[in-house]
Amino acid sequence: MKIEMHVHTSEGSPCAQVDAESMVQAYQKAGYDAIVVTNHYDHELLKGFGETDSEQIERYLLGYRKAKAVEEKYGIQVMLGIEIGLVPNAEEYLIYGIDEAFLFQYPGLCFRKQEEIYKLCHSYGAAFFQAHPFREPCRPQNPAFMDGVEYNQRPNSGNHNEKLTIWLQGHPDLKQISGSDSHTLGQVGFGGIEISQPVHDVKELAAIITCTQVKLIQNGP
Repeated sequence: MKIEMHVHTSEGSPCAQVDAESMVQAYQKAGYDAIVVTNHYDHELLKGFGETDSEQIERYLLGYRKAKAVEEKYGIQVMLGIEIGLVPNAEEYLIYGIDEAFLFQYPGLCFRKQEEIYKLCHSYGAAFFQAHPFREPCRPQNPAFMDGVEYNQRPNSGNHNEKLTIWLQGHPDLKQISGSDSHTLGQVGFGGIEISQPVHDVKELAAIITCTQVKLIQNGP
C-alpha cells in the first residue's frame, strides 16, 4: 500500500496552490493508494479562520473534508492528519491518529509544549513525528518526546536529509517516515511510505508507523 504522509490543500493551507479535489486526483494518477491531508495548524492561521475555537476548527477542516468527500470518486483513501506549529518555535510536527473530535476537544494545541502534545497524542492512540527537522530555521527537538522524524522530499526546500541521517545514528529508536509536503501539483509524488498490509483508518496507520520501520519513498533531491 502506497501512502503519501504529507499533503496540503488550498482550502486548509493558504500557502498551498491546489484545491482538495485536484490534489486527490493527482495522487490517484501518481499511483498512490492513500493520502494523509496534513494542513498547517498554527495560531496565526487559525486566527484568520474565525472568532471562536469552534469556528476556527470548522474552517480548518474544510480542506480535509473536501478531499474526503471525493475519495470514492477517485478510488483513493483520504485520512486526517495535522502539521502543527507550537508557539513560539519554528519547528513543526506531524500528528497521525487523531480525528475531528480531538481538535474540538483540545483547542489551543499550538500553545502546548512538545512534551504535552506527545503525551496527549499517546493517550489518544496517535503518533507524533517532527517534520523536516533540518530545514532552516528548524532544528531537531527532544527525541524523548517524539515517535520519529520525517524525511521531507519536497524539491528545492533545503531539507538537509543528509544531516538527518547522521543525527539519527545517535537516536536509533526513532522511527522514520517520508512525505512529499505537496503544496503544488509539481510536488506530488516525491515521498511517502509503502506497507504490505491494508490500512483501514488513520488509527491503524499511526500504530504501524510507531511500532515498525516502514519502507520510505525517497524520490526528492
